[in-house]
Amino acid sequence: MRTKIARAVLVAVLAFAAGGAGYLLGKENSGAQAAPVSIPAQTVSAPPAGSVRVIYSLDQKQNDREIIALINDAERYIYFAIYTFTLENIADALVAAKKRGVDVRGVVDSGQSGDSYGRPIIAKLKAAGIPVVAEKHATGNGIMHLKTLVTERAYANGSYNWTKSATTLNDEILEIGTDPALRQTYENILRKLLDAYRGNSAAAGAAAQVSVGIIDYTEAPAHVGEYASVRGTLVSTYTSKTGTVFLDFCKAYKSCSFSGVIFADDAKKFGDLSRYRGKDVTLSGKIVSYEGRAEIILSDPGQLSAL
Repeated sequence: MRTKIARAVLVAVLAFAAGGAGYLLGKENSGAQAAPVSIPAQTVSAPPAGSVRVIYSLDQKQNDREIIALINDAERYIYFAIYTFTLENIADALVAAKKRGVDVRGVVDSGQSGDSYGRPIIAKLKAAGIPVVAEKHATGNGIMHLKTLVTERAYANGSYNWTKSATTLNDEILEIGTDPALRQTYENILRKLLDAYRGNSAAAGAAAQVSVGIIDYTEAPAHVGEYASVRGTLVSTYTSKTGTVFLDFCKAYKSCSFSGVIFADDAKKFGDLSRYRGKDVTLSGKIVSYEGRAEIILSDPGQLSAL
């Protein structure tokens, strides 16, 4: 009986400790289990020194406030790289930081920042004197897909885009921490990008998107890295398990020379795409290459039109 009671007490103590600590991280060290690192619950505050917390977006639906807390806590500098940026409140926090003397600099994706949803945010940042550059890969392919922010005190990194859907609808992870080595690593990467794309202003990049005109979808592979309006008959649409939508112009889509892609974050903007099946459509945007096939990534309904 005494042994059973002792075991019950031990189980209760362990359960209480696990519940109070939140998520736990541990690692092996020479065969011995190191002391676990506690990741506190979501607090919407700048992290204390020596801490890290991992936040699941839909627990509280306030990842935007977590990012803003980091911005508000910065005193010297804020560097960020973000793929999709449409939240006004985060933009306002960055502008406020700039006004109080913080060095704010950012890197964005050329396609996302140039659409009708991203342009107003970039315009607001530029008007406040915040330098924002857009990626420009030498091959003409690739996107700037980071979602990272670094200050002199902390970092934030994960899958979380600065959008309403990523804040309230999507399954996203956001890690916030102060580990000096990790923080410096993220800062080094952002500094590298800021330097590599220096002079490639996001606003100027959006204005400089000169299209080669209307081409047939079979011609798209010859124009990778260029902007064009690609025309063809839409054969089918397919939505993957992750919510990404594919617009196919061939029955054998795997061997087709071109397709359209709409990521899950943007899919709801387009409504029911089945209405375009069997119709001649035009997809406008930058032609990129993925696994040897040409494609256009659509984030704005204005990029898709039917004849």
